[in-house]
This record gives sequence, structure tokens and C-alpha cells, in this order.
Amino acid sequence: MDTHNIGGLRRIGRPHWDLPFGRRWETADIAVLVFIYRHETLIAKKIGLLQSKRLYPDNNDVDDEDEVGFLYGMNAFIRRENAQAIGALHREFSFGESCVYGAIHSGSDQVKSIDTLNRDFGKAVYYLLYNPHKVPFSISYPLRERIRIDQPAVGCRVFDADHVHQALAELNEGEAPTYEMVKRIGAASDWPLETWAADLLLTCQVGQQFDASRDDRVRYFLNAGLVRSVRRLRYRLRCQKADCR
Repeated sequence: MDTHNIGGLRRIGRPHWDLPFGRRWETADIAVLVFIYRHETLIAKKIGLLQSKRLYPDNNDVDDEDEVGFLYGMNAFIRRENAQAIGALHREFSFGESCVYGAIHSGSDQVKSIDTLNRDFGKAVYYLLYNPHKVPFSISYPLRERIRIDQPAVGCRVFDADHVHQALAELNEGEAPTYEMVKRIGAASDWPLETWAADLLLTCQVGQQFDASRDDRVRYFLNAGLVRSVRRLRYRLRCQKADCR
């Protein structure tokens, strides 16, 4: 098993078949590549992609990613807030069936991109949804005692992208689906992560097989999210520069 951190935002190329209009919408955060060998000969390979999203607490107390801060690197550590940091440690998070997956939006370009990829390449992208080990659930920080979880009732769940997008069809543009909606409409999938990976992907029930003729497209899937982040960051910096004028 090989693992690789794709951080660094270095690869910003474009494949020849994507000209003149490059699609730059993130399709997945995690890629699982499976290679099948017979003795020393590679005979098959397949890919499964996971777009990961987390369940927001009912107070929407979520720290969004700071792309400009990412550009600063470790220099971001000296950009301190006026309030004392210890205040952020005393927080309470509550999760219920009405909580939303706040980074999934009906009608978004990302949703359209996932639909297009699954239609043109074959169903390869699934949603990996991060949840507490049970719902409903509440927790306060700092913790007063150690919590041990042996058999999570919920936790990380994988859903067919079609099922998640069916839930979005019930919403107005820009709205996010609730935990209850996804569980209800996506009941036919709703797999634990280990079930999706070991029992379905490795037994060829999910994911897409590909050969050398589609290697370029697979490479593009793995890099497209990085390119999107770079372009979005450049756009924000241009906007900030315009505001300064």
C-alpha cells in the first residue's frame, strides 16, 4: 500500500483534451487506486474517488479553511487574533438529524462536475461523510474525561453520489442537505468506510476499471482539485487588491 500527500499546490497543468475551456472543479479529496497483478504482470487497475464532507453542528460553529493563511505557510502563526486563544477552547458542539452538510450545496458547480465525471467516465466518485460516532450527540471542550468508542453507530459513511444529489433535488439552489435527508434518500448505500473499501471496491462492486487509454484522465482527476484551489486563491487575491484601490 502506498500513500501520498498531494499538498504543495505545484501541479497546475492542463490535459490536451480539455482545451480550450479547462474545467477546474474539485471532484474528490481521496483516491483509492487498485492494481491487480498476476505473478509479475499488471492485468487490471481501477479507481474509487471520495469527496469528503463533514456534518456541521447545530450552531454552525465551523472554522472554514483560510486559503490566504495556507499561502502564508508557518508565517500564519504570527497572525494572531485580538481575543485570547483560550476562549476558543471552551466550546460545545451538538449534532442532530436537522444538522446540515454545510459544504454541499444544491446546484453548485462541484455537484455538476461530479455528475459529469460519473456520467462520462463511469461511476467513480462517492461521498465520504464525516459524522459523530452517534446522532444525536453533544460534546463540550475541553474534555473532562477520556471517551472510548468501540463500535460507532454512525461515524464515517460512504454514499452513492446519485443518492446525495437526489437529496439536493428537494432543495432550493445553494441550500445544504440535512443528515436526515441524506440518510433517508441514501439508505440503499450508506456504507461504513471499511465496507466500501474492502467489501465493495476490492470486489469490483464500486469504482471504475481503467486501462492505459484513460490514464491521462485519471491523472487529471487527481490534480484537478489542486488547480481549482490555485485559481480560486488567485481570484480572491485579485479581488482584495481591487478593494485596496
